[in-house]
Amino acid sequence: MRHDPTAATARRLLTALAAPPDGTATSQAADGLRSTADEIRAFLAEADEHDTEAVPSEVLHEWRNALTRFQRELEQTAPDEWSRWRLPGTWLDSHLRLRSLIAHEVGKAYWDDRSEIRYAEIDIERYLWGAR
Repeated sequence: MRHDPTAATARRLLTALAAPPDGTATSQAADGLRSTADEIRAFLAEADEHDTEAVPSEVLHEWRNALTRFQRELEQTAPDEWSRWRLPGTWLDSHLRLRSLIAHEVGKAYWDDRSEIRYAEIDIERYLWGAR
């Protein structure tokens, strides 16, 4: 059974995936992820306030790049933090799912030559519940 989210539901689920890192994650990479999560959450809050139906693919591209950069940095420079937080249900698990989701949507936008992606068309089920 497939759930067809509204734009508002999709924005709220994306916001949940952009959970801020745990306060005990103190590396510079975790700070970068915290800043990125704050940026994403602020953007989505504004979109929710204005009931925006779509997100520019360029914005998603920027988010993907930032998440990728700081996740790699965390893995390479703070392997203890990476190991501690790379578990199901943690903030890092949420960020890894979010990056995967965004990368998928950015790829689709590229191949379909779309400058924006409708929130309601984002396949969130696949990344939250593993629907295949």
